[in-house]
Amino acid sequence: MSHPWRGWCVLRPGLMLYGGTVGRNGLHAHHAVQLIVSAEPFTMADAHGERLTTRIAVVPPDTRHAILAGAREALLAHLDPRSAPGRSLLARFGTGCRASAWSPSVTQTRDLPVHGSPAHAVTEPARTSPRSGHHKGRPLMFAEPPVGHARSAEATTALQVVEVWTGHSAADIVPLHPAVEAAITVIPTLLRGGPVRLRTVADAVHLSPSRLAHLFSAHVGIPLRPYVRWLRLQRAIGLVAEGETLTVAAHSAGFTDSPHFTRVFRDTFGNAPSELAAAIDWLP
Repeated sequence: MSHPWRGWCVLRPGLMLYGGTVGRNGLHAHHAVQLIVSAEPFTMADAHGERLTTRIAVVPPDTRHAILAGAREALLAHLDPRSAPGRSLLARFGTGCRASAWSPSVTQTRDLPVHGSPAHAVTEPARTSPRSGHHKGRPLMFAEPPVGHARSAEATTALQVVEVWTGHSAADIVPLHPAVEAAITVIPTLLRGGPVRLRTVADAVHLSPSRLAHLFSAHVGIPLRPYVRWLRLQRAIGLVAEGETLTVAAHSAGFTDSPHFTRVFRDTFGNAPSELAAAIDWLP
């Protein structure tokens, strides 16, 4: 069954979270760990044409995949692979490049929420992570949407779903290597000035380029260059969410022009940005 994309999206550092109807898209790959939990089965395919029909999928970073048949109620999370939640999700549900490896076993998911509809995804007991043991009233690892938006409660519940699936809470975050942490902090500032070079970042954190490249790949999980491209996409998406045109968003995020942004976006998400811009309700 195929549906058009229609739903809401919230952006947080290290996370892009979408809730609603998931539609079809083309073969694509992104530098994020992707979690999809759905109220009904959806069908995916890998780069080799192998298909998977499931209600739960965890797709590792840089793995080409496509959604062939979507779902009416689903939750789709893109987690930064260097983040503690992203690393934890991969560690809990180790997956490979083939579609057959993307669906966790029944044993692994027995106590986890599987409904993609955020309004029904988490019951009160499920809000306490069995791994951390913290009370449901603890702060979420990602900032909650401000109260007052029509989808705020729905999005907050969805954030709780991601927390339960990753087995992580705000108290579980493990610090990265200081130089990597410093690089991650300085890169967004450098993005606004144009191309981001490895040497420039290395100089900013007082390391040699080769040493930083090694540490960055080891701690983040991907090299610096694709990580920077992922941040550019996030910045462009954020600008669209704030009401900017695709052209302004593309230039402001460091893409050559709107067609360049569209090509990269399609390669990363499987859709053109214009297809999703009007279909998504962006939450602050």
